[in-house]
Amino acid sequence: MATSSKSNAETMANELAHSLEATMGRLQNIWDEIGIMEEQRKDRRKVVLHHLQALLEEMVAEEENLRTRLLQSVEDCGKELLKISKELHVPVYEPEEGLTILTLEKELRTRVDTLSKEKHDRMKQLSSLKEKEQQLCDTLCTTPFYIAPDTVPSNDQLAKLRQHISTLQTEKNTRQEVFLETKRKIITYLDDLDLTPNSSFERDVVCEDEESFVLSSDNMAALQTLCAELEKKQNDLIAMASDLRIQVTTLWDRLMIEQSEREAFNRDNQGFKPRVLKALREEIERCRELKLQNIRRYVEGLRAEITQLWNKCYFSQEQRNQFTEFFSDDFTEDLLEIHDQQVARLKQYYDNNRDILKFVEKWEDLWKKMLEFERRANDPSRYNNRGGGLLQEEKERKKVHKLLPKVEEEVSRAIREYEQKTGQPFLVDGCPFLDYVTAQWNKHNEEKEQEKHRRHLAKAKQLEEEQKNGSKPATTPKRRFLTTPTKTPTKRKMDGTFGPSPSPAKKTPMHHSSVMFASPLHRPPRSCKKTPKTPGGRLPKSRPPLPGSGLRKALAERNTPDRTHGFSMSTLSGSSA
Repeated sequence: MATSSKSNAETMANELAHSLEATMGRLQNIWDEIGIMEEQRKDRRKVVLHHLQALLEEMVAEEENLRTRLLQSVEDCGKELLKISKELHVPVYEPEEGLTILTLEKELRTRVDTLSKEKHDRMKQLSSLKEKEQQLCDTLCTTPFYIAPDTVPSNDQLAKLRQHISTLQTEKNTRQEVFLETKRKIITYLDDLDLTPNSSFERDVVCEDEESFVLSSDNMAALQTLCAELEKKQNDLIAMASDLRIQVTTLWDRLMIEQSEREAFNRDNQGFKPRVLKALREEIERCRELKLQNIRRYVEGLRAEITQLWNKCYFSQEQRNQFTEFFSDDFTEDLLEIHDQQVARLKQYYDNNRDILKFVEKWEDLWKKMLEFERRANDPSRYNNRGGGLLQEEKERKKVHKLLPKVEEEVSRAIREYEQKTGQPFLVDGCPFLDYVTAQWNKHNEEKEQEKHRRHLAKAKQLEEEQKNGSKPATTPKRRFLTTPTKTPTKRKMDGTFGPSPSPAKKTPMHHSSVMFASPLHRPPRSCKKTPKTPGGRLPKSRPPLPGSGLRKALAERNTPDRTHGFSMSTLSGSSA
């Protein structure tokens, strides 16, 4: 490269010498024509030389100045590049070896321009993001994302700032939705409670523009507290109104207020606003005054209610007799108060033992159904039904006999848990539940024995009548038997006279469409002793095997049930005469 520069310099010098020679030749000719003397020509040659030297010096000075400026630019660009690289957190540019000043200056200046543009873009993004963030922070009253002032944010910092703004925006949207929903509830509560905003905070919530409300954590907590307080007030008023309405209804029932008067009052006083509560209280006071004016009628209403509660709680007559005021005829305010207290105690007792009493009630219903089925089984007219009613009755009877011991077990288990928990016995009709069930079975069996005895007496009386008056034609129900009635045959007695002979038992004709039914079960309590067996392992023929019911063993020695009650493998003809 040095050889090439030297050759170029020599070529340039030759060209300058040739140009100078030609120029001086032209000047010489001009001087000859003008007639300039030799001395003057020497001076002019010096001037030409001076101009040439000055021009070259000036050119050299300009180039040196250019070099100086390039070097200064290189230095300045290098410093600026170093500074921007640090601000942008990018690696510092390292130029290649052997670059000329001009190339180096251009390379550094280009990189400075690039990094400066990137710095400007980051600062512009930072300004825009900071503005958005500040608005959200003002709305939410939160701390902005920290970036040191007068610094260029890195790309990582800008990304974190964007994420922070996104989080703030999501939180704002969530709080805004909560605020709008809570505001709607608060307005509804205030309207329901006939209230107006009192505090400045309540007015900000209800009256001010939604966008102006500061969604800070404290404000949101205060908002929820206000809503909860109003909701509690509303619930308290609802409960109070419900309680007052119950009192009013109870007073109306006991005072036997007309239904039209009740409907008119309820129509004008719906809901639970303070105005309605005031009206309910006034109605209670009015009814109480009426109650004092009509103590006798009111006490009689209370006694009817007490009787219902006694029945629902399965109180015995002895337990009922303990409330001696029930039978008093001295209708005073004290008697009225005592009856009110008794109603409250009975209601409390029923509420505390509702589950057990419901079980007992269920057992009672099943027991009554079982008795009804046995009553139907002894009714001859039941065979007149050809519409399939007997099949349905048999299904229901089996269902009742299946459920009855299960319900007994449920009641017993619930009572055991109650007694273990409270340490007190639970009485049904004044005695333990199993004793109560046993008593029901004893009463039922006694009634069956009495009925059996009555039938035997009636039959004996009928036989006695026939022996005295002679036998009568025996007829059978039209739908059950198809035979023609005949006279009772007579036979000679030992003394030579004739008398009615015992009629042979007639068998019911068997027809092709007969339906067989099993006899209803007369079961004792499950806890009773088992029926003894014969040596052959079979049950005695006096009564069928009885399923247990979980009752006490007190019924083990009860009388054998009457096999004539009910029906056992009876044949019912499906054809008509």
